Amino acid sequence: MKRPAILLLPQAEVEIQEAMHWYLERSALAANAFKAELIEAIDSLADHPERWPANEEGVRQRILRRFPYTLHYGFDELTVTVFAVAHHRRKPGYWRPG
Repeated sequence: MKRPAILLLPQAEVEIQEAMHWYLERSALAANAFKAELIEAIDSLADHPERWPANEEGVRQRILRRFPYTLHYGFDELTVTVFAVAHHRRKPGYWRPG
């Protein structure tokens, strides 16, 4: 089976940029660790998208181990779509449409 492509929605890309900026202002070491864990997590979605649990709406959640962020995503045979890279202190579900 072909590995699905990863699609980051624009909002998720902005969240990544904001988090990287926040960590870079405090520590290059922390920023690099965040980036490495995020890349590993996103790659793991393409390798095993069904691995992480889905909520009642079918949205799956991949929690980072060392940082307070969760990747919210969905997938089909061709694409894993990352809807949000949500900080745990933000209002739950803020990224959902409607």
